[in-house]
Amino acid sequence: MDRVSTSMLLAAAAVRQARSDADPSDTDPAVSRNAALARACLQGCGRPGARLLWAVDHAPGRVLLAALETLYLPGIGAHYAWRKRRIRRWALRACGDGARQLLVLGAGFDGLSLFLLERIPGLRAFEIERESTVAIKREALRRLGVREPRLGLVAADLSVVAVEALLPDIPRFDPRLPTLVVAEGVLMYLDPPELQRLLRGLAQTLPGAGLIATAMAPAAAGAPGFARQRSWVRRWLQRAGEPFRWAQTRDGLAATLAAASVRLERIADPDEAADPDPSPGEWLFAGEFARPPR
Repeated sequence: MDRVSTSMLLAAAAVRQARSDADPSDTDPAVSRNAALARACLQGCGRPGARLLWAVDHAPGRVLLAALETLYLPGIGAHYAWRKRRIRRWALRACGDGARQLLVLGAGFDGLSLFLLERIPGLRAFEIERESTVAIKREALRRLGVREPRLGLVAADLSVVAVEALLPDIPRFDPRLPTLVVAEGVLMYLDPPELQRLLRGLAQTLPGAGLIATAMAPAAAGAPGFARQRSWVRRWLQRAGEPFRWAQTRDGLAATLAAASVRLERIADPDEAADPDPSPGEWLFAGEFARPPR
């Protein structure tokens, strides 16, 4: 990889979060393990990954990263941590309610699958990502000595192959099992017609499956984005080939999802008094794929 991607930035944020704890004994084990995987993945990302790791591991670099965050999107690192805390909690609850199979779309360098596999006996997990990312993650797991037979890494580009055609051909994937689908930081990169096709394809293959996902809220002039992002963030995302392509208001999200065969169940409250979102502008929501009529 010859440029910094959002997957790398998320991985660097995970490493930075683990380093930021004043007392290592208070560090959440899930945060530490996620950071270890993120670091190993960045080590496989060539020069961009090496530069990010140098910045995270050295005081001048951390000062620079903090300044860049303030310049581009204040609070975004803490937002990622806020989002992941809730996803882990919601996913554990879904598994407690009977989910026996996890499907993560666009998993990047995240460790959610391993977190759940460690805690849920009998769970099987599958991650769908582009081939280059899967190769880096597979090598990172090998170097960390992680051998998890219940984890399947699937190299596929869902902008090219239909999900309803892909899933039945994945070894050991069983569409009949109660399934939880996670799409963290993925759906906003799809054009609205692509979003509809993906979600309807999942509903067709996995009726009744649970969904945990994120979607952008409208920012300035109705364009998708975070409330506090600077104007040049949109240009950076365009240059990186990862622009946000759609947004929806909180009140309009249910209708958008219903048109794609998803019933909205809950939205995380960004204004929660005990733990507010440090950088609002992205909805974290849970729902269920429609079941066929009887």
